[in-house]
Amino acid sequence: MTFTTDAIVLKILKTGESDRLVTFLTRDRGVLKAFAKAANRPKNKLHMATNLFCYGRFTFYEGATAIKVEECDLNETFFGLQSDIAKLSLAQYFNELIIETAPKETEANEELRLLLNSLYFLAGDQKDRRLLKPIFELRLASEIGYMPSLIACRQCGAFETDPMYFNEETGELTCCDCHEKGAVRYPLAVITAMRHIIYSELGKLFTLTLSEEHIPMLTQASEKYLLNVVQKKFKSLDFYKAVCE
Repeated sequence: MTFTTDAIVLKILKTGESDRLVTFLTRDRGVLKAFAKAANRPKNKLHMATNLFCYGRFTFYEGATAIKVEECDLNETFFGLQSDIAKLSLAQYFNELIIETAPKETEANEELRLLLNSLYFLAGDQKDRRLLKPIFELRLASEIGYMPSLIACRQCGAFETDPMYFNEETGELTCCDCHEKGAVRYPLAVITAMRHIIYSELGKLFTLTLSEEHIPMLTQASEKYLLNVVQKKFKSLDFYKAVCE
């Protein structure tokens, strides 16, 4: 049988003389792997469409033992990611997170929208990559079922004090009077930014702004929380940090 869905290329592995095993994030089937026959040959119709970060309308053939790419109507290549090693490494980190966390064999519309929007802003230099990283991390955690509880203090229900305390393992919030061992002190501005990331509509998600002073704090909170959720280290993240430091 064949099926057609919107998809973006997350990873490529050369197999045999000229074939590719491609990992996609698809709108209707989540993360899936498919063979692209002869795609390593420059003149093949799938050569361009199955390059990293390429997004389009893909048609797949699902056989008894494997899925194959049949054709693609290519929409976007995110070519701007190739111009800067920091942008490229961050985009690869996004892809690696998606491969690890996004659903398989079921729809992944929200994850696909999040990734596409993040790559669009990153490739076009339309948003500070230092903000794109925590936006992607916290929103992805929320989409896969690990939304942190940031509505109010878990003890007394206080909506805001300055500072507040965020537990990077449990995702829970406490106020300055109720904070517990293990929770990390953050200015209210950082907590407000985190609330914006997890609760806002997608159309408003990337309007987030934050002072230079608070960006590193947001980065710390989002990264530590997500890595606690996923329980895995990512080589792409290590490389991104090495490039940017």
